[in-house]
Amino acid sequence: MPHYPARPPPGIRRVIWNQRIWLESTFATSMMQPWEVALIVTVLATVTLLIWFSIYTYLPSHIAYLARRWSYYVYGDENVEVTAPIKIWIRSQFGKAFGGVRDSIGGKVQLEL
Repeated sequence: MPHYPARPPPGIRRVIWNQRIWLESTFATSMMQPWEVALIVTVLATVTLLIWFSIYTYLPSHIAYLARRWSYYVYGDENVEVTAPIKIWIRSQFGKAFGGVRDSIGGKVQLEL
């Protein structure tokens, strides 16, 4: 008699079952009592939520700070617009990508960024 639940038919239930079995076998949660599993899942979920919350709240301001520092070291001034070269590069890449499309259609393709 197997020690794990029966394999469900193909579909979303099979995908969820496969993930559950992988998780249980990787972290040995099948050997723990239910309250231990609940404790571990709660701690991991809390830590994950705190990490995502800190990324969501802190990362945008840190990226702005890094952009100011980069412009200071490259251009000598923190107030230089650092996104202008990036926008020009993106426009040129889209122009290269859609150049063949424009020629095959026979018209112009306008890209606004």
